[in-house]
Amino acid sequence: MILLPNLERKRKAWQDGVAHATLDPEGPGAARMHLVPPKPVFFGDPPSQLIINGTWFLPVGPSWAAVLRIFFEELHVRCRDKYEISPEEIEQIEKAVVSRTLKLYPGTDPVMISGDLKEIVTLAVSIATNGEIPEGTLNGLDIEKYSKYMTAPHRMDLMVAPMTVNGMRACPLECACCYAESGSVMDIGEPLSTDDWKLIIDKCRDAGIPMLTFTGGEPLTRRDIAVLVRYASWFVTRVNTNAFLLTPELACELRDASLDGIQITLYSHDPGIHDELVGKEGAWEKTVAGIKNAVAAGLEASINTPLLDKNRDLESTIRFAYSLGIRCFGCSSLIPTGGAVEQINTGKALTPAELKDILKKAVEVCNELKSDISFTSPGWLSAEEIAELGLPSSPVCGACLSNMAVAPGGDVVPCQSWVSGQTLGNIRTQTWKSIWNGKACRNIRRNCAARPKCALKEGNVI
Repeated sequence: MILLPNLERKRKAWQDGVAHATLDPEGPGAARMHLVPPKPVFFGDPPSQLIINGTWFLPVGPSWAAVLRIFFEELHVRCRDKYEISPEEIEQIEKAVVSRTLKLYPGTDPVMISGDLKEIVTLAVSIATNGEIPEGTLNGLDIEKYSKYMTAPHRMDLMVAPMTVNGMRACPLECACCYAESGSVMDIGEPLSTDDWKLIIDKCRDAGIPMLTFTGGEPLTRRDIAVLVRYASWFVTRVNTNAFLLTPELACELRDASLDGIQITLYSHDPGIHDELVGKEGAWEKTVAGIKNAVAAGLEASINTPLLDKNRDLESTIRFAYSLGIRCFGCSSLIPTGGAVEQINTGKALTPAELKDILKKAVEVCNELKSDISFTSPGWLSAEEIAELGLPSSPVCGACLSNMAVAPGGDVVPCQSWVSGQTLGNIRTQTWKSIWNGKACRNIRRNCAARPKCALKEGNVI
Protein backbone atom coordinates (compact mmCIF):
# COMPACT_ATOMS: atom_id res chain seq x y z
CA MET A 1 0.00 0.00 0.00
CA ILE A 2 1.19 3.52 -0.77
CA LEU A 3 0.90 5.82 2.24
CA LEU A 4 1.31 9.56 2.21
CA PRO A 5 0.50 12.26 4.72
CA ASN A 6 0.35 15.81 3.43
CA LEU A 7 3.70 16.77 1.87
CA GLU A 8 2.64 19.85 -0.08
CA ARG A 9 1.80 22.12 2.82
CA LYS A 10 4.04 23.22 5.66
CA ARG A 11 4.30 20.54 8.29
CA LYS A 12 2.98 21.25 11.73
CA ALA A 13 3.66 19.40 14.93
CA TRP A 14 0.84 16.96 15.50
CA GLN A 15 -1.33 18.48 18.14
CA ASP A 16 -4.96 18.92 19.04
CA GLY A 17 -6.88 20.03 15.98
CA VAL A 18 -7.74 18.36 12.71
CA ALA A 19 -5.39 15.47 11.94
CA HIS A 20 -4.98 14.27 8.35
CA ALA A 21 -3.40 11.50 6.32
CA THR A 22 -3.80 10.24 2.77
CA LEU A 23 -3.67 6.59 1.75
CA ASP A 24 -2.78 5.63 -1.82
CA PRO A 25 -2.38 9.19 -3.16
CA GLU A 26 -1.47 7.89 -6.63
CA GLY A 27 -4.68 5.84 -6.76
CA PRO A 28 -6.71 4.40 -7.97
CA GLY A 29 -8.79 5.98 -5.23
CA ALA A 30 -6.88 8.18 -2.83
CA ALA A 31 -8.33 7.95 0.69
CA ARG A 32 -8.08 11.30 2.44
CA MET A 33 -8.87 10.96 6.13
CA HIS A 34 -9.53 13.91 8.42
CA LEU A 35 -10.06 13.45 12.14
CA VAL A 36 -12.03 16.45 13.42
CA PRO A 37 -12.17 16.83 17.22
CA PRO A 38 -15.33 18.18 18.87
CA LYS A 39 -15.56 21.50 20.64
CA PRO A 40 -14.49 20.98 24.30
CA VAL A 41 -17.41 20.72 26.71
CA PHE A 42 -17.61 20.75 30.51
CA PHE A 43 -19.72 17.61 30.72
CA GLY A 44 -19.92 14.56 28.48
CA ASP A 45 -17.50 13.22 25.93
CA PRO A 46 -18.81 13.87 22.40
CA PRO A 47 -17.25 11.82 19.60
CA SER A 48 -14.75 13.10 17.10
CA GLN A 49 -15.61 12.88 13.42
CA LEU A 50 -13.62 10.78 11.00
CA ILE A 51 -14.29 12.19 7.54
CA ILE A 52 -13.23 10.06 4.58
CA ASN A 53 -12.99 11.76 1.20
CA GLY A 54 -15.40 14.46 2.33
CA THR A 55 -18.29 12.03 1.92
CA TRP A 56 -18.38 9.52 4.75
CA PHE A 57 -18.77 10.80 8.30
CA LEU A 58 -18.09 8.41 11.16
CA PRO A 59 -18.43 9.20 14.86
CA VAL A 60 -15.41 7.87 16.72
CA GLY A 61 -14.99 7.76 20.48
CA PRO A 62 -11.91 8.87 22.41
CA SER A 63 -10.07 5.54 22.13
CA TRP A 64 -10.48 5.23 18.37
CA ALA A 65 -9.63 8.92 17.99
CA ALA A 66 -6.40 8.34 19.94
CA VAL A 67 -5.49 5.35 17.77
CA LEU A 68 -6.13 7.37 14.60
CA ARG A 69 -4.16 10.39 15.76
CA ILE A 70 -1.18 8.20 16.67
CA PHE A 71 -1.48 6.36 13.34
CA PHE A 72 -1.48 9.65 11.40
CA GLU A 73 1.54 10.86 13.37
CA GLU A 74 3.50 7.67 12.67
CA LEU A 75 2.70 7.98 8.97
CA HIS A 76 3.83 11.58 9.03
CA VAL A 77 7.16 10.71 10.63
CA ARG A 78 7.94 7.57 8.63
CA CYS A 79 6.69 8.84 5.25
CA ARG A 80 8.30 12.26 5.50
CA ASP A 81 10.00 12.08 2.12
CA LYS A 82 8.41 8.98 0.64
CA TYR A 83 5.49 8.14 -1.58
CA GLU A 84 5.68 4.45 -0.77
CA ILE A 85 6.72 2.40 2.22
CA SER A 86 7.55 -1.26 2.51
CA PRO A 87 5.48 -3.99 4.20
CA GLU A 88 8.16 -4.06 6.93
CA GLU A 89 7.65 -0.36 7.60
CA ILE A 90 3.88 -0.84 7.70
CA GLU A 91 4.44 -3.52 10.33
CA GLN A 92 6.66 -1.11 12.31
CA ILE A 93 3.95 1.55 12.15
CA GLU A 94 1.38 -0.91 13.46
CA LYS A 95 3.65 -1.90 16.36
CA ALA A 96 4.31 1.74 17.20
CA VAL A 97 0.60 2.52 17.21
CA VAL A 98 -0.10 -0.42 19.54
CA SER A 99 2.78 0.50 21.85
CA ARG A 100 1.81 4.16 22.16
CA THR A 101 -1.89 3.35 22.59
CA LEU A 102 -1.06 0.98 25.45
CA LYS A 103 0.58 3.87 27.27
CA LEU A 104 -2.71 5.75 27.08
CA TYR A 105 -4.90 2.73 27.82
CA PRO A 106 -2.84 0.29 29.96
CA GLY A 107 -4.18 -3.23 30.08
CA THR A 108 -5.90 -3.06 26.69
CA ASP A 109 -5.56 -6.14 24.52
CA PRO A 110 -2.89 -5.33 21.88
CA VAL A 111 -4.69 -7.60 19.39
CA MET A 112 -7.82 -5.46 19.76
CA ILE A 113 -5.86 -2.25 19.11
CA SER A 114 -4.28 -3.77 16.02
CA GLY A 115 -7.66 -5.03 14.84
CA ASP A 116 -9.28 -1.60 15.30
CA LEU A 117 -6.52 0.04 13.29
CA LYS A 118 -6.84 -2.45 10.43
CA GLU A 119 -10.62 -2.02 10.43
CA ILE A 120 -10.30 1.76 10.06
CA VAL A 121 -7.72 1.53 7.26
CA THR A 122 -9.70 -1.15 5.41
CA LEU A 123 -12.84 0.95 5.66
CA ALA A 124 -11.10 4.06 4.33
CA VAL A 125 -9.64 2.21 1.35
CA SER A 126 -12.97 0.52 0.60
CA ILE A 127 -14.77 3.86 0.55
CA ALA A 128 -12.11 5.46 -1.64
CA THR A 129 -12.13 2.63 -4.18
CA ASN A 130 -15.91 2.08 -4.18
CA GLY A 131 -15.38 -1.28 -2.52
CA GLU A 132 -17.76 -3.16 -0.27
CA ILE A 133 -18.58 -1.38 2.99
CA PRO A 134 -19.09 -3.74 5.94
CA GLU A 135 -22.68 -3.68 7.15
CA GLY A 136 -23.25 -1.81 10.38
CA THR A 137 -19.97 0.12 10.12
CA LEU A 138 -21.45 3.49 9.27
CA ASN A 139 -23.69 4.67 12.06
CA GLY A 140 -23.90 8.20 10.74
CA LEU A 141 -24.28 11.43 12.68
CA ASP A 142 -27.32 13.50 13.48
CA ILE A 143 -25.67 16.71 12.35
CA GLU A 144 -28.32 18.93 13.92
CA LYS A 145 -27.63 17.47 17.36
CA TYR A 146 -23.88 17.42 16.76
CA SER A 147 -23.79 21.06 15.58
CA LYS A 148 -23.10 22.41 19.08
CA TYR A 149 -19.75 20.62 19.03
CA MET A 150 -18.73 21.97 15.60
CA THR A 151 -16.39 24.91 15.12
CA ALA A 152 -16.53 25.03 11.30
CA PRO A 153 -18.43 23.46 8.40
CA HIS A 154 -17.33 20.22 6.79
CA ARG A 155 -17.00 21.94 3.40
CA MET A 156 -16.14 25.42 2.22
CA ASP A 157 -16.98 26.43 -1.34
CA LEU A 158 -14.38 28.86 -2.64
CA MET A 159 -15.96 31.04 -5.32
CA VAL A 160 -12.59 31.88 -6.83
CA ALA A 161 -14.02 33.32 -10.05
CA PRO A 162 -16.47 36.25 -10.09
CA MET A 163 -19.23 36.68 -12.65
CA THR A 164 -18.11 40.19 -13.56
CA VAL A 165 -14.66 41.78 -13.38
CA ASN A 166 -14.42 45.56 -13.80
CA GLY A 167 -17.82 45.60 -15.48
CA MET A 168 -16.90 42.86 -17.98
CA ARG A 169 -18.50 39.41 -17.83
CA ALA A 170 -15.96 36.78 -16.78
CA CYS A 171 -18.00 33.56 -17.10
CA PRO A 172 -18.10 32.27 -20.71
CA LEU A 173 -21.74 31.11 -20.38
CA GLU A 174 -25.02 32.75 -19.40
CA CYS A 175 -26.97 29.91 -17.82
CA ALA A 176 -30.69 30.56 -17.45
CA CYS A 177 -30.84 29.41 -13.83
CA CYS A 178 -27.40 30.49 -12.55
CA TYR A 179 -27.50 31.23 -8.81
CA ALA A 180 -24.40 33.41 -9.11
CA GLU A 181 -26.28 36.01 -11.16
CA SER A 182 -27.54 37.57 -7.91
CA GLY A 183 -25.66 39.53 -5.32
CA SER A 184 -23.02 42.23 -5.53
CA VAL A 185 -20.47 39.84 -3.98
CA MET A 186 -20.21 38.16 -7.41
CA ASP A 187 -19.32 41.39 -9.23
CA ILE A 188 -15.94 42.82 -8.25
CA GLY A 189 -13.05 44.87 -9.57
CA GLU A 190 -9.74 43.08 -9.75
CA PRO A 191 -9.98 39.39 -8.73
CA LEU A 192 -8.06 38.25 -5.68
CA SER A 193 -4.53 37.11 -6.45
CA THR A 194 -3.12 33.62 -6.09
CA ASP A 195 -1.49 34.63 -2.82
CA ASP A 196 -4.78 36.08 -1.55
CA TRP A 197 -6.54 32.76 -2.13
CA LYS A 198 -3.65 30.83 -0.60
CA LEU A 199 -4.10 32.86 2.58
CA ILE A 200 -7.83 32.07 2.53
CA ILE A 201 -7.00 28.38 2.08
CA ASP A 202 -4.64 28.64 5.06
CA LYS A 203 -7.44 30.15 7.14
CA CYS A 204 -9.77 27.32 6.15
CA ARG A 205 -7.20 24.79 7.30
CA ASP A 206 -6.62 26.62 10.57
CA ALA A 207 -10.40 26.62 11.09
CA GLY A 208 -10.47 22.82 10.73
CA ILE A 209 -12.46 22.63 7.49
CA PRO A 210 -11.56 19.33 5.76
CA MET A 211 -13.05 19.85 2.28
CA LEU A 212 -12.78 22.63 -0.31
CA THR A 213 -14.77 23.02 -3.50
CA PHE A 214 -13.47 25.46 -6.12
CA THR A 215 -16.39 27.07 -7.87
CA GLY A 216 -17.54 30.44 -9.16
CA GLY A 217 -18.68 31.83 -11.57
CA GLU A 218 -16.51 29.55 -13.62
CA PRO A 219 -13.35 28.47 -11.72
CA LEU A 220 -11.52 27.36 -14.86
CA THR A 221 -11.30 30.99 -16.00
CA ARG A 222 -8.50 31.30 -13.45
CA ARG A 223 -5.14 30.41 -14.95
CA ASP A 224 -3.88 29.47 -11.50
CA ILE A 225 -6.67 26.99 -10.69
CA ALA A 226 -4.31 23.99 -10.72
CA VAL A 227 -1.87 25.90 -8.51
CA LEU A 228 -4.63 26.55 -5.96
CA VAL A 229 -5.79 22.93 -6.07
CA ARG A 230 -2.24 21.71 -5.47
CA TYR A 231 -1.80 24.15 -2.59
CA ALA A 232 -4.96 22.72 -1.03
CA SER A 233 -3.81 19.09 -1.14
CA TRP A 234 -4.26 18.76 2.65
CA PHE A 235 -8.01 19.01 1.99
CA VAL A 236 -10.41 16.90 0.00
CA THR A 237 -10.65 19.03 -3.14
CA ARG A 238 -13.31 19.28 -5.81
CA VAL A 239 -14.01 21.59 -8.73
CA ASN A 240 -17.50 22.52 -9.93
CA THR A 241 -17.39 23.61 -13.57
CA ASN A 242 -19.23 23.81 -16.87
CA ALA A 243 -16.11 22.21 -18.46
CA PHE A 244 -16.30 24.73 -21.33
CA LEU A 245 -12.59 25.48 -20.81
CA LEU A 246 -11.43 22.01 -19.72
CA THR A 247 -8.71 21.16 -22.21
CA PRO A 248 -6.75 17.87 -22.13
CA GLU A 249 -3.76 19.76 -20.74
CA LEU A 250 -5.73 21.41 -17.93
CA ALA A 251 -7.43 18.12 -17.02
CA CYS A 252 -4.01 16.51 -16.60
CA GLU A 253 -2.75 19.49 -14.58
CA LEU A 254 -5.68 19.12 -12.19
CA ARG A 255 -5.08 15.39 -11.89
CA ASP A 256 -1.41 15.95 -11.15
CA ALA A 257 -2.39 18.57 -8.56
CA SER A 258 -4.21 15.74 -6.71
CA LEU A 259 -7.76 16.99 -7.39
CA ASP A 260 -10.15 14.53 -5.77
CA GLY A 261 -13.21 15.14 -7.92
CA ILE A 262 -14.68 17.29 -10.66
CA GLN A 263 -18.40 17.95 -11.07
CA ILE A 264 -19.49 19.05 -14.53
CA THR A 265 -22.83 20.67 -15.30
CA LEU A 266 -24.55 19.05 -18.28
CA TYR A 267 -28.11 20.18 -18.92
CA SER A 268 -29.01 17.69 -21.60
CA HIS A 269 -27.93 15.00 -24.02
CA ASP A 270 -29.55 17.21 -26.67
CA PRO A 271 -27.12 19.90 -27.94
CA GLY A 272 -29.91 22.36 -28.74
CA ILE A 273 -31.49 22.14 -25.29
CA HIS A 274 -28.15 22.44 -23.50
CA ASP A 275 -27.04 25.42 -25.60
CA GLU A 276 -30.34 27.21 -25.05
CA LEU A 277 -30.15 26.78 -21.28
CA VAL A 278 -26.54 27.97 -21.05
CA GLY A 279 -27.09 30.84 -23.49
CA LYS A 280 -24.33 29.98 -25.93
CA GLU A 281 -24.39 28.20 -29.27
CA GLY A 282 -21.79 25.45 -29.51
CA ALA A 283 -21.42 25.17 -25.73
CA TRP A 284 -22.62 21.54 -25.69
CA GLU A 285 -19.72 20.42 -27.88
CA LYS A 286 -17.22 22.19 -25.61
CA THR A 287 -18.74 20.73 -22.43
CA VAL A 288 -18.86 17.20 -23.87
CA ALA A 289 -15.24 17.57 -24.95
CA GLY A 290 -14.44 18.68 -21.39
CA ILE A 291 -16.16 15.60 -19.97
CA LYS A 292 -14.15 13.37 -22.28
CA ASN A 293 -10.95 15.17 -21.27
CA ALA A 294 -11.72 14.69 -17.57
CA VAL A 295 -12.37 10.98 -18.01
CA ALA A 296 -9.30 10.50 -20.21
CA ALA A 297 -7.11 12.22 -17.62
CA GLY A 298 -8.34 9.84 -14.92
CA LEU A 299 -10.20 12.46 -12.89
CA GLU A 300 -13.07 11.33 -10.67
CA ALA A 301 -15.75 13.00 -12.78
CA SER A 302 -19.46 13.33 -12.07
CA ILE A 303 -22.34 15.07 -13.81
CA ASN A 304 -24.86 17.47 -12.31
CA THR A 305 -28.09 18.40 -14.09
CA PRO A 306 -30.29 21.26 -12.85
CA LEU A 307 -33.82 20.21 -13.90
CA LEU A 308 -36.33 22.44 -15.70
CA ASP A 309 -39.32 21.67 -17.87
CA LYS A 310 -37.17 21.86 -21.01
CA ASN A 311 -34.60 19.21 -20.02
CA ARG A 312 -36.85 16.77 -18.19
CA ASP A 313 -35.53 13.79 -20.19
CA LEU A 314 -32.95 13.01 -17.52
CA GLU A 315 -32.99 9.32 -18.43
CA SER A 316 -31.46 10.01 -21.86
CA THR A 317 -28.93 12.45 -20.41
CA ILE A 318 -27.75 9.82 -17.93
CA ARG A 319 -27.40 7.19 -20.66
CA PHE A 320 -25.46 9.64 -22.82
CA ALA A 321 -23.10 10.66 -20.00
CA TYR A 322 -22.63 6.99 -19.10
CA SER A 323 -21.45 6.37 -22.66
CA LEU A 324 -18.77 9.01 -22.03
CA GLY A 325 -17.48 7.17 -18.98
CA ILE A 326 -19.44 8.91 -16.20
CA ARG A 327 -20.65 6.69 -13.35
CA CYS A 328 -21.89 9.24 -10.81
CA PHE A 329 -24.88 11.51 -11.43
CA GLY A 330 -26.46 14.34 -9.49
CA CYS A 331 -29.50 16.44 -10.22
CA SER A 332 -31.34 19.29 -8.57
CA SER A 333 -34.45 21.38 -8.79
CA LEU A 334 -34.26 25.15 -9.20
CA ILE A 335 -32.98 27.16 -6.27
CA PRO A 336 -35.00 30.40 -6.14
CA THR A 337 -32.10 32.79 -6.44
CA GLY A 338 -30.26 34.51 -9.27
CA GLY A 339 -31.42 33.66 -12.77
CA ALA A 340 -33.59 30.80 -11.52
CA VAL A 341 -36.11 33.23 -10.04
CA GLU A 342 -37.31 34.25 -13.49
CA GLN A 343 -37.51 30.62 -14.59
CA ILE A 344 -39.69 29.81 -11.59
CA ASN A 345 -41.87 32.90 -12.03
CA THR A 346 -42.52 32.07 -15.69
CA GLY A 347 -43.60 28.51 -14.94
CA LYS A 348 -40.49 26.72 -16.16
CA ALA A 349 -39.77 24.96 -12.88
CA LEU A 350 -40.95 21.38 -12.43
CA THR A 351 -43.65 20.52 -9.93
CA PRO A 352 -42.90 18.03 -7.13
CA ALA A 353 -45.04 15.45 -8.94
CA GLU A 354 -43.07 15.96 -12.17
CA LEU A 355 -39.78 15.73 -10.27
CA LYS A 356 -40.86 12.50 -8.65
CA ASP A 357 -41.74 10.94 -12.00
CA ILE A 358 -38.43 12.03 -13.56
CA LEU A 359 -36.40 10.79 -10.59
CA LYS A 360 -38.21 7.44 -10.58
CA LYS A 361 -37.08 6.78 -14.16
CA ALA A 362 -33.59 8.11 -13.46
CA VAL A 363 -33.11 5.82 -10.46
CA GLU A 364 -34.25 2.84 -12.54
CA VAL A 365 -31.71 3.71 -15.24
CA CYS A 366 -28.87 4.13 -12.72
CA ASN A 367 -29.74 0.82 -11.09
CA GLU A 368 -29.63 -0.81 -14.52
CA LEU A 369 -26.24 0.83 -15.25
CA LYS A 370 -24.95 0.17 -11.73
CA SER A 371 -24.28 3.89 -11.27
CA ASP A 372 -24.83 6.31 -8.41
CA ILE A 373 -27.46 9.05 -8.41
CA SER A 374 -28.33 11.77 -5.90
CA PHE A 375 -30.93 14.52 -5.68
CA THR A 376 -29.57 17.56 -3.85
CA SER A 377 -32.49 19.99 -3.48
CA PRO A 378 -34.14 20.01 -0.04
CA GLY A 379 -37.78 20.93 0.32
CA TRP A 380 -39.14 19.68 -2.99
CA LEU A 381 -39.87 16.10 -1.99
CA SER A 382 -40.53 14.60 1.43
CA ALA A 383 -38.16 12.19 3.15
CA GLU A 384 -40.73 9.45 2.58
CA GLU A 385 -40.85 10.18 -1.15
CA ILE A 386 -37.03 10.22 -1.38
CA ALA A 387 -36.87 6.84 0.37
CA GLU A 388 -39.65 5.45 -1.82
CA LEU A 389 -37.67 6.42 -4.91
CA GLY A 390 -34.62 4.57 -3.61
CA LEU A 391 -32.40 7.65 -3.47
CA PRO A 392 -29.51 7.37 -0.98
CA SER A 393 -30.60 10.11 1.43
CA SER A 394 -33.04 12.94 1.91
CA PRO A 395 -31.37 16.31 1.21
CA VAL A 396 -31.30 18.91 3.97
CA CYS A 397 -30.14 22.52 4.12
CA GLY A 398 -26.47 22.75 5.02
CA ALA A 399 -26.16 26.55 5.22
CA CYS A 400 -23.86 27.73 8.04
CA LEU A 401 -23.45 24.16 9.25
CA SER A 402 -22.19 21.47 6.89
CA ASN A 403 -21.23 23.89 4.11
CA MET A 404 -20.56 27.59 3.60
CA ALA A 405 -18.96 29.67 0.84
CA VAL A 406 -16.36 32.38 0.34
CA ALA A 407 -17.36 34.86 -2.38
CA PRO A 408 -14.81 36.24 -4.89
CA GLY A 409 -13.81 39.17 -2.66
CA GLY A 410 -13.48 37.14 0.55
CA ASP A 411 -16.98 37.70 1.92
CA VAL A 412 -18.42 34.64 3.65
CA VAL A 413 -22.00 33.67 2.70
CA PRO A 414 -24.26 30.93 4.12
CA CYS A 415 -23.90 28.69 1.03
CA GLN A 416 -22.83 29.07 -2.57
CA SER A 417 -26.43 29.74 -3.64
CA TRP A 418 -27.08 32.34 -0.94
CA VAL A 419 -25.09 35.20 -2.43
CA SER A 420 -27.63 38.01 -2.03
CA GLY A 421 -28.31 39.90 1.17
CA GLN A 422 -26.03 40.59 4.10
CA THR A 423 -22.74 38.70 4.26
CA LEU A 424 -21.53 36.95 7.41
CA GLY A 425 -18.15 38.67 7.47
CA ASN A 426 -14.95 38.68 5.46
CA ILE A 427 -12.48 35.85 5.97
CA ARG A 428 -9.57 38.03 4.89
CA THR A 429 -10.09 40.67 7.57
CA GLN A 430 -11.90 38.82 10.38
CA THR A 431 -11.15 35.80 12.50
CA TRP A 432 -12.97 32.60 11.63
CA LYS A 433 -14.26 32.34 15.19
CA SER A 434 -15.96 35.75 14.93
CA ILE A 435 -17.70 34.71 11.69
CA TRP A 436 -18.80 31.26 12.88
CA ASN A 437 -20.06 32.62 16.20
CA GLY A 438 -21.54 35.79 14.71
CA LYS A 439 -25.22 36.48 15.26
CA ALA A 440 -26.25 36.06 11.60
CA CYS A 441 -24.39 32.75 11.24
CA ARG A 442 -25.82 31.38 14.48
CA ASN A 443 -29.36 32.40 13.51
CA ILE A 444 -29.17 30.56 10.18
CA ARG A 445 -27.59 27.53 11.80
CA ARG A 446 -30.37 27.45 14.40
CA ASN A 447 -33.34 28.25 12.13
CA CYS A 448 -32.46 26.81 8.73
CA ALA A 449 -29.63 24.26 8.78
CA ALA A 450 -30.23 20.51 8.90
CA ARG A 451 -33.89 21.01 7.92
CA PRO A 452 -35.44 19.15 4.95
CA LYS A 453 -36.21 22.44 3.21
CA CYS A 454 -34.34 25.23 1.42
CA ALA A 455 -34.15 28.50 3.34
CA LEU A 456 -34.21 30.43 0.06
CA LYS A 457 -37.27 28.55 -1.13
CA GLU A 458 -39.01 29.26 2.17
CA GLY A 459 -38.24 32.96 1.89
CA ASN A 460 -35.79 33.17 4.80
CA VAL A 461 -33.20 35.94 4.61
CA ILE A 462 -30.38 37.12 6.83
